[in-house]
This record gives sequence, structure tokens and C-alpha cells, in this order.
Amino acid sequence: MDPFGWLNPFKHIVDGLNAAYQAKLSATNESERVEADKQISFFENQMDLAQAAAQHDKWWSTRELIGKCALIYIFKIVVWDTVLGLGVTIDPGPQVTGIVMVVVGFYFGSKAVGDIGAKILTTFRK
Repeated sequence: MDPFGWLNPFKHIVDGLNAAYQAKLSATNESERVEADKQISFFENQMDLAQAAAQHDKWWSTRELIGKCALIYIFKIVVWDTVLGLGVTIDPGPQVTGIVMVVVGFYFGSKAVGDIGAKILTTFRK
């Protein structure tokens, strides 16, 4: 049992895809193989839809808005206050700084994980 399985948004799709491939390998007749191929096609299409949705977020989606808020905060602190010296922002405290770092980490980390997952999937599909 994976204690962090709930963090993986593709877990149910990948598990279904693995089960469908196992069913295809253990199929004893043509009808079972055809049914397994239908399941494989279904789960591959679900994966494609999820990847497309993640890559083409609208500007008002939650992920985009949170990322843009973190970008504005970092721009204000680093560029406006520090580089240009045009303002002074009081220290918001470690909690806000930690939240911004988590947002930035998840924003870039999720993109990296998505890219790696796409490469792995294209490797297995060949």
C-alpha cells in the first residue's frame, strides 16, 4: 500500500491501465483480448485528456491564479524592492514565505513530473 498514493492524480488511470495490460496478457481467447484492448484504449485516452487539461489551463484556473499570485509576490520583493530599490515591503513572516516557496516548488515540480510521465508513457506505447 502506497501511503502517498493520494498525491498522484493519475493513480487510478495508471492502475486501470496496468490491470488492462495484465488482462490482455492473461487473455485465453480473442474476445478477452478485444475487451482488454478496449480497456487499454479507454485508459490511454483518459491519460491523454488529463495531460491536455493540465497543459492547457485557462488563465482563471486555480493553478494559474495561485501561480500568478506567487509570481507577483516574488516580482515585488525581488525586482521592485531589491533590484530597483523602489519600495520597501515589510517581512511577511516565515509562513507566507513558506507558502510561496511551496507554490513555486509545486508549480515547477508538477511540470517536471508531467514531462517525465509523458516521456515514460510514450516509451511504453512504442
